[in-house]
Order: sequence, then structure tokens, then C-alpha cells
Amino acid sequence: MSIWHILTRDIPYQDLGADHFINRIHKSRQTRRLVGQLTQLGYNVSIQPHQSA
Repeated sequence: MSIWHILTRDIPYQDLGADHFINRIHKSRQTRRLVGQLTQLGYNVSIQPHQSA
């Protein structure tokens, strides 16, 4: 799909980066989505913030 946009609009390819799909959604929304997926798979999920050293 991206190749179509590049060719039809005559724009250069722009790499979005390796972590684009991780960082494109707000952290709290991503967390809710992933917890929901694990719950639907039958897991009990408990979330705790990461403790920095």
C-alpha cells in the first residue's frame, strides 16, 4: 500500500523507524489494549509500574 502512495504522489520513501508501531499509540491506550488481549486469552493480568534503580 505504501508503494502506491509513493509512486502516485511522487514522494520519497521515508522510513518510520523500528519502534514506530510501538510508539504510535499513547502508552495508557496501548496498555489497556494489551491487557484486554491477555484477558481474552484467559490470563489474569496485574500491572505494576516499573521500578527504576
